[in-house]
Amino acid sequence: MKKLGIIAALPAEAKCFHTMKINLKSPFEIKRSIFLCISGIGYKSSLNAAKELINLNVDAIISWGIAGATCDLVNTGDIILAKSVKNHKNIYSTSVKWRKKIIDHFKDSSINILSEDIVSAEEICNTPIKKMELFKKTKAVAIDMESVAIAEVSMKNNLDFIAIRAIADNATLNIPDVVVKNIDNYGHIKMMKLIASCMLYPSQINQIFLLAKSYKKALKSLENFSVELKKENFFYFT
Repeated sequence: MKKLGIIAALPAEAKCFHTMKINLKSPFEIKRSIFLCISGIGYKSSLNAAKELINLNVDAIISWGIAGATCDLVNTGDIILAKSVKNHKNIYSTSVKWRKKIIDHFKDSSINILSEDIVSAEEICNTPIKKMELFKKTKAVAIDMESVAIAEVSMKNNLDFIAIRAIADNATLNIPDVVVKNIDNYGHIKMMKLIASCMLYPSQINQIFLLAKSYKKALKSLENFSVELKKENFFYFT
């Protein structure tokens, strides 16, 4: 039987598939022949997670989680089912057949699903100006920090690959510096440091609330989308 691997950077993203306490870094089986791995944020972390799944002899990998918008074509809560993922060096196409199965199934759904490109960056793209510049340069409507590494390993090992991302921050939302500087590699807030930073820079508090609201909406979209995916074995085994 074929094996499927899923990589999420953050425990919050992985809770769509497993609500119990989740192991970090090490893949674990959530259903027969389906393995979940929480990588942590960024290229190196997701590259290592993909290699862990290779060691389990998976046949396909999903890059799963949230992303930011780079233009006003997408909004908070939208699902991006990537046509390709790219960075400043490479472009990797996703599995056309697999992606088409998902799109066809959800064509009458209320979930807004877009098949567009995703760009992976080495650092958080936290201002509207940076997002706009990235869109002009790449034409990718969404940005994450992991999908390219996962695609790279998948292509090298001739695996099927797709990237599924829910939009959190839209193109006009600024991600406050106090947030960027006070989260760890798994998205956990360093609360005391955040509070201290907010006291020094109170103007960013409202932006934090807006970001939290957007993040919650994106996670809800992922959860709603995952219900049908799980029911249909992620459309990979059918």
